[in-house]
Amino acid sequence: MSYSRWGNSYWYTFWSSNNEKVENFDTALFCICRFMGPDITFSAKKIREKLIRCLDTVRIEEPDASEEEIEELAGYMTRFLKDVDKEFKK
Repeated sequence: MSYSRWGNSYWYTFWSSNNEKVENFDTALFCICRFMGPDITFSAKKIREKLIRCLDTVRIEEPDASEEEIEELAGYMTRFLKDVDKEFKK
């Protein structure tokens, strides 16, 4: 599921499939695609427990992103967590 796309956002973000293990409440992956460099991926557990740290990582990896765009990204991450909660009903 896509949360944002280039063209109407700085970000292209989506719920990514987890090929390593069976996906669950903690292992669901949120992916941030990048024009330059590798994608940035966080597990639902990491976002849930350390949202601010995740955003700080993105600030370092994407120094051109404005604070407004970082706040927008936080909203996409929050929506992702709501979808994960709904999907796995923990």
